[in-house]
Amino acid sequence: MINSSMKPAHSWVLILMLVNLLVASCTKDKSDEIVIPPLNFCDTTVMSYANDINPIFQTNCAISGCHDATTSAAGNNWEDYTEVSSKINSIICAINHSPGCIPMPRPIGSPKLPDSTIQMIECWAEQGAQNN
Repeated sequence: MINSSMKPAHSWVLILMLVNLLVASCTKDKSDEIVIPPLNFCDTTVMSYANDINPIFQTNCAISGCHDATTSAAGNNWEDYTEVSSKINSIICAINHSPGCIPMPRPIGSPKLPDSTIQMIECWAEQGAQNN
């Protein structure tokens, strides 16, 4: 507690010291921050063609009138692992509607593939598009 009998000069010195302490304590040294890199979904999830990827193609692509064995729209049969894996970069380009790619048309009334589904296909490709 400040004594009222203190000289005004002492009070100012005390106030300046407190302000200096307050300012110094509020600065943050960036070297002390821990930077945690974002977790990549592909780094933690092993994608399986049989369990993860093939069902996506069977449900969304290899349907009658599109990329099934009978129709093979644009010459593509997405029921076949070899064909899917050999054209995976073009498929990813198409489902992302990337510039310079022919976007994959969806059946009328069907929404675009969800981003999470596209990410699964991209991870499978990054992991070598294995027939597992």
